[in-house]
Amino acid sequence: MRAPVINRFAKIAPLAAVVALTAGLTVLPASTAWACGDAPFSNSAQAPEPQRATTPALTFVNPRATTLTAGGPKVEFGVQIANHTGAPYKAISPGLSFWNPQSGAADNHLPNVNVRKQDFTVEVMKDGKWQPLKLRLGCDPTLSADTSLLDAPLADGQTKRYVFRIGLAATAPKEQQGIELHVSSQGDAPMITTNLKFNHPAAQPTKPATPKATPSTAAPAAPVTPVTPAAVPAAAKDVPATAPTPSVSPTAAATTTELAETGSSTPNTFLLASAAAFVALGAGVLLLVRRTLRTRG
Repeated sequence: MRAPVINRFAKIAPLAAVVALTAGLTVLPASTAWACGDAPFSNSAQAPEPQRATTPALTFVNPRATTLTAGGPKVEFGVQIANHTGAPYKAISPGLSFWNPQSGAADNHLPNVNVRKQDFTVEVMKDGKWQPLKLRLGCDPTLSADTSLLDAPLADGQTKRYVFRIGLAATAPKEQQGIELHVSSQGDAPMITTNLKFNHPAAQPTKPATPKATPSTAAPAAPVTPVTPAAVPAAAKDVPATAPTPSVSPTAAATTTELAETGSSTPNTFLLASAAAFVALGAGVLLLVRRTLRTRG
């Protein structure tokens, strides 16, 4: 009883495997695309348009930058859409995406080479001012910009120009050497591409040159203003200069005292007066003796 059942299962198993594999391959691309964020933005590409004999002409116009500096000014590039399809467009706008061609090299360090959303900014000129565009990272990896705000009618025979600008953050990995820009439009119009080369300035090593501030501060820190206390010794020199003036006053006092002593020497005058009195007395005695002698003789 078991042998026929096993034989039937063996015949059915290959067929079931083929069906399961076919279903898996059918569903797999769609699921991975949506999981990676590759689903297109809701823009004019989704709007139904009549069948046309030709596609709109898509070209790059000035300005057209070729280099982009990390942390530097944003660069601009122009795009033109010309409708010569024989019918008007209800809504049309250019599609914009970019990726790093280095991502295809197996020897590259992919985490640093693959484009990162935080490293880029994309804007478009609209109504006289720059409008930022949302970016989404896809599986390639590719960054796509939402340009749906540019959707507008375009009559047959008319041409419209758009100006975009893109910026690269200073923190972008130095392994990224550039990107390849892709611009598309509705229908089967061929995609146009251009390349932007990155410049990574070596300004970061020069930042340690900030020690220059220390010598500048040291220069004012060593002013000769502390030497101004030398003026204090100068004042000290002036003090002895004034000191001699009081020394003159004692000398004057000494002279005055000497003059006072010579002027008031009362003992000397007394001696002189006594001597004069004795001389006069002696002279008187001498005269008296002479007279007595004369009278006797």
